[in-house]
Amino acid sequence: MAGSGTSAGAEFLAGCRDEAPLLLGVAPFGMIYGIAALSAGVPAWLAQLASAVVFAGAAQLVIVQMLAAGAGFLPIALTSGLLNLRHVLYSASMAEYVRHLPRRWRLLLAYVLTDEAYAVAVLRYQRREAATPPHGESGASRNTASTQPVDNAAHADLRHWYFLGAGFTLWAGWQLSTAAGLLFGATIPAAWELDFAVPLTFIALLTLLLRERAGQAAALVAALGALAFAALPYKLGLVAAILLGLAAGAWTVHRLERAR
Repeated sequence: MAGSGTSAGAEFLAGCRDEAPLLLGVAPFGMIYGIAALSAGVPAWLAQLASAVVFAGAAQLVIVQMLAAGAGFLPIALTSGLLNLRHVLYSASMAEYVRHLPRRWRLLLAYVLTDEAYAVAVLRYQRREAATPPHGESGASRNTASTQPVDNAAHADLRHWYFLGAGFTLWAGWQLSTAAGLLFGATIPAAWELDFAVPLTFIALLTLLLRERAGQAAALVAALGALAFAALPYKLGLVAAILLGLAAGAWTVHRLERAR
């Protein structure tokens, strides 16, 4: 990842640069959505508009797959809603870093808060926090870092630009890949099997984020749940796995807090 930025523009570009490698997984993901939307009978203009306004990759893909399977409104709404519950956790994690921002900024960052943008942005925030000297530090080491808090405060005020750069890169990549799927989907050979991009994208995110016990527990339980309930119709096995993973993560956090 990029180092410290010296201006809002530098932070924004650093976010774009650090997010760009993840587009390798997002591009085929977006194309799959575009192809699936057309196959489900969704007009091209509406499919593209959904990518621009809703901007919820996995949920969009599940919705069009359920439409193609003939699912009703209630199962689709329930599944997509539960699938996006993970964004509540993302928001809770990022809240402490952005609570000082004006409302317009928080709304904008909430809009671009996706799996991939969160993975990059939260690591930027955490790395900067870890570099800040502890409050209890004393002696020569505190004197050595006497000027550092001023720099950290300046950078902390600009990190939301990094967050925005990461989110914007994902948004732009998702729009372009959706358009590519809508325009060229019929000409893509079936032998390419682009479906591989969906699990690979989330596996890449797991390698970035699973550094804490709560996340590890949630991922393990969700994976086992997805396998155990894979036979359920309308992707309800995925919904069950999400709920189990969330419960496992919350339980682990509670146990760790009690053990302190």
